[in-house]
Amino acid sequence: MPSHILRRLSCALFSIVLFCHGARADGSLTAEQAKREAGILVASLRALHPALDKYRDKAQVEAAFSHFEARAAKARTPAEMYLAATELAAAVRCGHTWTNVLNQAGAIRRQLLDTPDKLPLTMTLVDGRWRVLASATPGAAAGDEVLTIDGRDSRTVVAAMLPYLRADGSSDGKRLRQLGHDRPDYSMMDIVWPLLSPPENGVYRLGVQRRDGARLVVAAPALTLAERAERLRAQGVKPVSEEWRMRFEKDYAVMTLPTFAFYRSKFDWQGFFAASFAELQRRRVPHLIIDIRDNEGGDGAIGLDLLSYLAKIPMTYRSDQSVTAYERVPYRLARHLDTWDFGFFDRTGMVEPITSGPQAGRLSYRPHAGKEHPVVPRPNRFGGKAWLLVGPENSSASFALAQLAQQSGAAVLVGQPTGGNLRGLNGGQLAWVTLPHSGVAVDVPLLASRYEADTPDRGVIPDLPVRRSFSLQAAGRDQELEAVLESALGARFPAQAEAEMPVH
Repeated sequence: MPSHILRRLSCALFSIVLFCHGARADGSLTAEQAKREAGILVASLRALHPALDKYRDKAQVEAAFSHFEARAAKARTPAEMYLAATELAAAVRCGHTWTNVLNQAGAIRRQLLDTPDKLPLTMTLVDGRWRVLASATPGAAAGDEVLTIDGRDSRTVVAAMLPYLRADGSSDGKRLRQLGHDRPDYSMMDIVWPLLSPPENGVYRLGVQRRDGARLVVAAPALTLAERAERLRAQGVKPVSEEWRMRFEKDYAVMTLPTFAFYRSKFDWQGFFAASFAELQRRRVPHLIIDIRDNEGGDGAIGLDLLSYLAKIPMTYRSDQSVTAYERVPYRLARHLDTWDFGFFDRTGMVEPITSGPQAGRLSYRPHAGKEHPVVPRPNRFGGKAWLLVGPENSSASFALAQLAQQSGAAVLVGQPTGGNLRGLNGGQLAWVTLPHSGVAVDVPLLASRYEADTPDRGVIPDLPVRRSFSLQAAGRDQELEAVLESALGARFPAQAEAEMPVH
């Protein structure tokens, strides 16, 4: 489950107290405070993280720590410490190691979320180009292309942002996905970019190419997140929805599942599945298209339950998210840590050494070792053909669903390679380290999956790959859905949008 869903009030209060007692009145850091914080974060990652070298060799890990310590030592503001910590977390190449915005404390949280330094439009990256989704500034509109931001083209902006983007191993699609505003979580263009390149005198200069090919430079006053949301809402633009939906057409149905995270939610997902599959059976629908493209993850039990409606024969899902770095968390670090279950910090008598394989030298947490989850087809299982729309957002429980659906033949995967990684996910149990003076917090997974040395470093490759086109996306075309309808029903769609955007 994404850790921002699980954040507890006690964490926020604890972190704010630390921040208020440790920082200067103006929020700045002394050299000694910065050095101390760097030491706390490095020591915490060394002691807690179960997979620092899953995708980096030991020399690369040490180089990342040394680089961070040098950068953090020069940090004199919470924002500078946040950038240094975000870069270090991303360098681990683990999708669950990150500076979760909602876990930040004090001044840095307010700066990230409340400062009027955000772009006054929303956009997404398609084939290396910025497509405008909605705009709260004159001169730019949905479907236009942002060519430059303060003179920097998309390639330059992406290169500057990549060191701060999280993903498992080589899953760069997941990294790039975080730059878009068409996802439930915050876009890193709202969080990190204003710290790297703040608007000059509160204004961004945007090079825009309109859909008719005309180019102009737009002086776009920066906004707060709340101001932008309000202006877009006044235009009828709705925020990204995480609501589950079911739509029936003549020869197919579309089930949209944007999240598996329902912590403290009253939503009855089991009832949704029961009612939906009963209706599918009643209508004898031949093709079911399940859309999880916006689904980062959440409760793994949801994916397994869905598979019970799709699987043709019984199967067993074996999970071994059991690798840990410690038996007991060092006392000197405990004061800087928080989580939702403090039992995670004491594994006394529940671990044993791993003596072989790529994770030799770490410990195996016996309660999570070699767990088997049976998936038994239901009597009212779907009798038609299932298609699963996937993409780089799928990086936790939704990654696991994509992997199992493909392995079992329960569904045909359509779209782009997933996030996540075949070497298994880190997570299961999480803690966050809150640095005492800046209020910067870093999420750290406490368990990692077992894997073999020859396991590829990549996500799940779809059975039916789809490469997104800027012009088709700008025209509002759903390329993944069209690919299914062409394959399943012989439908035909034009290869290009009616109004092709001129290539700059």
